[in-house]
Order: sequence, then structure tokens, then C-alpha cells
Amino acid sequence: MNLPSDQYFALIVPAGMILLGLALLACWWVLRQQHYLPWLAAGFILPSLALGAQSLMSNDELARWSVTTGILYLGGAWALAHGLAQRHGGSAHPRVALLIGVVTLAVLYRYSVLSDELWIRIYALNTGLALMYLLPARCLLRRAERHDRLERLLRMSYLLSAVYAVLRPVVIAIMMPSGEIAMLSRSGYWLLTLAGALLLSMWFMLVLLACTTRDVLHTLRQERDRDPLTHLLNRRAFFESAESTLRDPRKAPWALLVCDIDHFKRVNDTWGHAAGDQVLQSVARVLLAQVRHDDLVARFGGEEFMLLLSRADLAQAQAIARRIQLQLAHTRPSAIEGTVTASFGLTPLASHEDLLHALDRADRLLYQAKRSGRDRICTALAEAAR
Repeated sequence: MNLPSDQYFALIVPAGMILLGLALLACWWVLRQQHYLPWLAAGFILPSLALGAQSLMSNDELARWSVTTGILYLGGAWALAHGLAQRHGGSAHPRVALLIGVVTLAVLYRYSVLSDELWIRIYALNTGLALMYLLPARCLLRRAERHDRLERLLRMSYLLSAVYAVLRPVVIAIMMPSGEIAMLSRSGYWLLTLAGALLLSMWFMLVLLACTTRDVLHTLRQERDRDPLTHLLNRRAFFESAESTLRDPRKAPWALLVCDIDHFKRVNDTWGHAAGDQVLQSVARVLLAQVRHDDLVARFGGEEFMLLLSRADLAQAQAIARRIQLQLAHTRPSAIEGTVTASFGLTPLASHEDLLHALDRADRLLYQAKRSGRDRICTALAEAAR
């Protein structure tokens, strides 16, 4: 096939977009838990098929195939919107999208089959695309994280695509002489819009892959650092996080609170290990409910939990322990009869060099609480008084 050089360039653009879509599918093949990736891939591939076909068409052929290419464009726009909304836990409103698609395709049919009005078709299609892109805008703006620059960049890049869809026909209308409209698909303005579409797609893809890679690393880190049953920090992650927390003087003073469920072996022996797992999960929820977001809560193994409380002197930490004790008294796991109690050992903590000694002190206080009858809080001051 012998084509003019400009048409070869026009075909390179959709081919590049297809490759970007295939790259997303390859990512999904490896990262099956990222369910939004196939939708984003379709958002690249479907419009690139229409773009490639249109680049080879005359204006008459553009009119005849406008509904078909419109379906590909609109389908790709909604797939991209749906994928991004799914990634952020929102919705791309399929019913609204269907209404937008039907109205847009009806206008395309009216001004291609019944009468040939290229500019009306261009404006109608781009308006439909922009509306499709804006469907997940509410969830994107609502869930924007202040400190996550990658997420903010991804959302801004996506919304820029919607703005580009609106401005593209306006720019062509302003810059393109009216006499050249009959050769739109062969014009330099068409190639310019193709180049703009490719650059936007490549930029969006780059930011998306960066976010996806970051998400995968975060998931792997969570799996490494979290106890699979309670989703609290594990022992290793506790020590790593405690190191940085204890080096930040703004978080002083600190207190270390160790918590151990009373008679846990009896729970497993009487009601089974599934009931024991439910008790552990219930206690974990209580602990998290009574601490602040920058306090550390870890499952140290078995039925023992460790809490590092920041900006808490011994009296404040003791009040937190009492609240935990009180909430446990009102917590009734469905798998067992009655409530769960726990014993506590509480000690102040001076610095990161004191962490291991504080753990030893907290353990001794915990066993003192056990020997004193369980369901008690023993503190460093009480130990000193003895």
C-alpha cells in the first residue's frame, strides 16, 4: 500500500495508542488484582481503532462511518472513565453514559446520513466525549489526597483530557481556513490534533504506570508489614515504625502499653480456633478505636498486642488503657459466650535507645497484672511503689 507520508504519520499515532493499551493489558496479566487496568486498556485501544480508520478516509467516508467510529470513541471514553472511577472506588454512572451515548449517536446519524454537516458532527462527538470523561469527576475530586502528588497529577491529567476534547474542535475551527474543511482528514490541523492526542495519552500512561507501580509496592509492603488476621502491624513493622516515631521529638512523651487477652487458651479449647480468631479481630478493632492515627498498634504474636502511644504521659496512657478495658467489657464476640477481658502492662518510654528496656518493663508489668487476678492495668509507678 503506497500512502502519502502524512498518512503514515497519521497511522503511527493510533498504532502508538494501541501499544499503550496493550502495555496496560500486559500489566493486568501480571497484576490481576488491579481490575481497573483492562478498562483503561480499552480506553486506549477502542478510540485508536476509530482514529486509525478515520485517518484513511475521505470526508464522504467519514460521514458514512461516523456512527460506527462514534461508538468506538464513546465506548473508549466510557471505558477510561469507568476504569479510573473503579480505581478510586467510585462510579462512571453507566445509565448516564448510555444516555450521553444515545444522544450523541443520534446527532451523528442525523448529520451524516440525513444531511452531511461535518462541523456539527465534530462538535457533537467531542461534547459527548467530554461528558463521558467528566462522569467520574466527582469521585476523583472528592477523594483527592492532599499529600499524594502522583494521585493529584493523575487526576489533573485525566481532567485535562476532558478539556482537550472540548477545545480541540474550537481550535481547528479558529485556525483552519473554511476552504480546507473538505480535506480535514488530510490537513496539517488533523495531524496536529493527532499529535496532541498521542502526547496526552503518553503522559497519562506514564503517570498511570507510576501510580500503579506505587500501588503494587504499597500492597507488597502492607502484606509484609501487616498481620494477616487482624491487619495490625506485625513485630518487625512495629520496630521499624517505632524507630522513626521515637526519633521525632514532636511526638514526645511516649508510653508503651502491652495487652494480653485473658484465658485465651480456654477460648480456643472451648469454642475452637475460629472463635479464637474472631476474638483476636474484636480486640484489634477495640485497640484501633481507642488510639490516635499516629499511635502504633501491633500484634506481637498469639494473643499479645503492643501499643506505642505518642504525646501521652503515663496518666494519659493509663486513661487510654482504661477506655480499652471498658470497651472490651461491652464487646461480645458472637462466637463465644460472654465478654473478653485483657491484662495490661504500661510504662513510659524515653527514647528509641530505651525501647528494648521498655518492652522488658512492660512485659514484667503484664505478668504482674496476670498474677494479681487478670483484667488489670499495672503501671511503672505502681511497680515502683511496691
